[in-house]
Amino acid sequence: MSTDAGATFTARATGLPTDSVRFKAVPGAKGDVWLAGGNTGTTYGLWHSTDGGASFARLAGVDQADTIGFGKAAPGRSYPALYSSAKIGGVRGIFRSDDAGANWVRINDDAHQWGWTGAAITGDPRVYGRVYVSTNGRGIQYGDLTGTTSPSPSPSTSSSPSASSSPSASSSPSGSASPSNSPAPAGACEVDYAVASQWGGGFGANVTLVNRSSATINGWTVGWTFPSGQQVTSLWNGNPSQSGAQVTVTNAAYNGTIAPGGSTSFGFNGSWTSANTAPSAFTLNGTSCTVRIG
Repeated sequence: MSTDAGATFTARATGLPTDSVRFKAVPGAKGDVWLAGGNTGTTYGLWHSTDGGASFARLAGVDQADTIGFGKAAPGRSYPALYSSAKIGGVRGIFRSDDAGANWVRINDDAHQWGWTGAAITGDPRVYGRVYVSTNGRGIQYGDLTGTTSPSPSPSTSSSPSASSSPSASSSPSGSASPSNSPAPAGACEVDYAVASQWGGGFGANVTLVNRSSATINGWTVGWTFPSGQQVTSLWNGNPSQSGAQVTVTNAAYNGTIAPGGSTSFGFNGSWTSANTAPSAFTLNGTSCTVRIG
């Protein structure tokens, strides 16, 4: 531990793993440090310190852990959501905890393992439930909560596969929105718009819809107007239509439900000519939403 910006270090806690160790400090929380690592046959697991590393407590129930990351806290909670590539309850996977490690829920499934995922993991600081995972040769994968996933914690032995890889750019499936879409209460929705990449005459963007209300959204329609006349050329996880600069996207057959505090996302590729100015206003089921531009 160093208290002089790294000029000197003093040994503090003992009994911790010495191989393949990864430290993370909770942003904005003095002295709050997590440690993951170890090797099979030696000390291996997840530890937590609240006194700047003077002492660490091992988390019971976490058999092995290779990395630890933080994301936006679950609705109604103040401590960041924790994410880890770990073995918990005898099961290997990607896990999330909403209560500082007391309970864990698996958020991948056996079909989404991606080789080794212990190098790096982090949650999104703005979108609860979104997680980014480094993989062994498959790049960076990210997952979001499904519309039916509860933000409340569940026991560590449960398996709730809500994290999946980001789909490749392709035409959206033929599923259509429910004709009885539930309206989003005024001020109770958020749209996060982020251009992921841009090149001459083209770009890729991701759009995340966040339900800030206390009611479930059953079926959604999102609308916006491109200020620079951009055109959507392909879209996934939704069904697009465009008239001039006005764009409408309805849910696919599998992502029309957004639970309170939950989110869903779609992505698209587009074209531009003179400029690629981000839209400044979005509606969800006819209601204006808070907009965040990434």
